[in-house]
Amino acid sequence: MRKLRFGVLGTGHIIGKAGPALQQAANGEWIGIAGRNAENGRKAADTYGVPNVYASYAELLDDPEIDAVYIALLNHLHAEWAEEAVRKGKHVLLEKPFTMNAADSQKIVDLAKANNVHVEEAFVSRYQEGHPFAKAAIRDGAIGDAVYFRGHFAFTAQEHSTRLVNEWGGGGVYDIGCYLVNWSRYLFGEEPESADCRLIRKDGDGVDMRYAGTLQFPGGGTALLTGGLDMPYGCGYEVLGTKGKLEVKQTANAQAVTLQVTVNGETSEFTTDRITPFRLQAEQFAKHVLEGNYLPDGGEAIMAQARVLDALFASDASRSRVRIG
Repeated sequence: MRKLRFGVLGTGHIIGKAGPALQQAANGEWIGIAGRNAENGRKAADTYGVPNVYASYAELLDDPEIDAVYIALLNHLHAEWAEEAVRKGKHVLLEKPFTMNAADSQKIVDLAKANNVHVEEAFVSRYQEGHPFAKAAIRDGAIGDAVYFRGHFAFTAQEHSTRLVNEWGGGGVYDIGCYLVNWSRYLFGEEPESADCRLIRKDGDGVDMRYAGTLQFPGGGTALLTGGLDMPYGCGYEVLGTKGKLEVKQTANAQAVTLQVTVNGETSEFTTDRITPFRLQAEQFAKHVLEGNYLPDGGEAIMAQARVLDALFASDASRSRVRIG
């Protein structure tokens, strides 16, 4: 069986999970890595047993042996290097958030279509079993019509974390609020039509430390999203319906993630190691590429997510509700 040959741009913490996942993928292999400098790349290659090290991101993209790249760079570098990769004919699995605005995301989607390559936003939670279980319960009518989504995701970031650097695309919305946006869109099964958001920024005008927002959906659903980077850990959501309630609570440590899903008082628990969801994501991405099924939805999932994030920031800036799109 042919395997998709991956190169990785970036040597940050997430590579400890995503890298071994590429090595374990049934239809993929990890053959190259490039860091911010040659030394970072060499260290990562030695740690994970990657055969090829490149002196720069550009050098990796110039290698014809690389079919696809997994980009795990700081948020403000996503658009630049995804665009360059697509122009070089590489398929791109790009960590969330896809880019820092919908205009850049649209440019990359359009370039992917023009260059006949596949691009995808990496949301590894889609491959944690508890979320599809929750979706199926709602779809099957277990709580009646879904009406209210209330999601919260917060933790205390380390003092010198890159998450706290505004110029690097840090902040609560890009880092973790994006999950709540993604989960609410997934569970309601449609795209929100308007957004309202308020951000609490570090030192008044810096990175957003806390967020509180609402999304209004055309079918009558409303999502409330809260959290931040200077609060105790908490992650999960509940969905109130016309006939019942669904709740998902996430706990995690270095070895595993557990989703506890309670539907009308009955609880099911789903635990996975930290690498398996990344492996499943890589395999699905490789399957799309190897079957020639590029951008099967035309890039709409990428764009819908980007438009919502844009609207949340625009709402905070204008102190008003913003129409999405």
